[in-house]
Amino acid sequence: MNRVGHRRPAASFEPWSSVVVRGLLACLLLLASVALCACNAPTAAAPDDEIVLWHAYRGEERAALEAGVAAWGARHPQVRVRALAVPYDAFVDKVSLAVPKGNGPDVFIFGHDRLGDWAQRGLLEPLGFLADESVLDRHPRETVEALVYGDELYGLPLAFKCLALYYDKALVPAPPVTTDELEQVARALRSRNPSVWGIAWELESLYFHAPWLYGFGGAVYRDDADTLALDAPEAARSLAFVRAWRDDARIIPPEVTSALTTALFRRHELAFVVSGPWFRAELSGHDGWGVAPLPVVSATGQPARPFLGVEGLFLNRRSPQKRLAFDLMVALTGDEAARTRFTSGGQLVANQAIYEDAGVRADAFAQAFRAQAARTVPLSNRPHMRRIWTPVKDALSAAIVHGAEPAGALRKAVEEIARVDR
Repeated sequence: MNRVGHRRPAASFEPWSSVVVRGLLACLLLLASVALCACNAPTAAAPDDEIVLWHAYRGEERAALEAGVAAWGARHPQVRVRALAVPYDAFVDKVSLAVPKGNGPDVFIFGHDRLGDWAQRGLLEPLGFLADESVLDRHPRETVEALVYGDELYGLPLAFKCLALYYDKALVPAPPVTTDELEQVARALRSRNPSVWGIAWELESLYFHAPWLYGFGGAVYRDDADTLALDAPEAARSLAFVRAWRDDARIIPPEVTSALTTALFRRHELAFVVSGPWFRAELSGHDGWGVAPLPVVSATGQPARPFLGVEGLFLNRRSPQKRLAFDLMVALTGDEAARTRFTSGGQLVANQAIYEDAGVRADAFAQAFRAQAARTVPLSNRPHMRRIWTPVKDALSAAIVHGAEPAGALRKAVEEIARVDR
């Protein structure tokens, strides 16, 4: 809790009569008492209090969020609440520039991957003394963990995204449980009809390769000191596994692009797609698809674990209205607002109670992603992570697409990252 001390400046009195002096003292004591009462009433708000929230939502997501903001505002009529949509591409720069100057929002929403940088720069208020168990227990544990940096909690989870396995029910009646089963199904489909491919995803993206990296026991980092684990044998095995599916089993198309993947799946010429909740928007008119958690890697017995991305609510450390702002954060992550964002905004909300609703229990799409979220790895929120993507993309391209030796391609990526670090 932030405590504000009030100190009255010393006063020197002229030699007035004691009656006047006693009257003045009585007035001062009365004023001090009123001020103290006001300070000790955290929910009280002056008529000119204002809370500003920044977000990058559009369309239905924006409308659902603003409905939650309006509901909170109706319960706090003395507070003006402004929810401002900021273009996504400009969001990070605007926060990084405005907050240090005291011009930023009280609360803002963004992906948790930028958390480490903002925390290091002192832009975020730690929430450890504000968020009690009753607040945190409403969220899946993994979504809360994503918002921790340096043993401090810096945000409340609003929504999440991860990869899962889409499948064509016309080709595959039920989703496979293991990678061996998936390969067998895909090979059988190819043998019956060579125009049908088995599985596709963006092969050269670390984000899309993460399920296999972690499924083979690999990782991006070895420790909290930015020590890379990408040159470990487990990581090399994950690359070799994908290349074998592409070149030996021939169940992955030789040229994989986002547009081609969508086109093949819509034409029932692709059995499986590894993608996120956004892929559903590409499937209008497709009759008969499902989604399920990614399979267990047969070679290790470990589940394929994709990255987890969390959209969090963050509190500006320089906000003059931290108590009110945090109250808004709690309301927007609560059951009522989460239900609106799920039903009207189409979000996968980070609120456990929503997935227990009778209607949502029957929502196979939501339940599949909720189950997958329990088998994920939070995308690293450390600033160093931003140096990883391009060198690893080059390594994946070299080893999977162009036939380079996996271990050597990964060593080259680690060396390139080390050069940048120096």
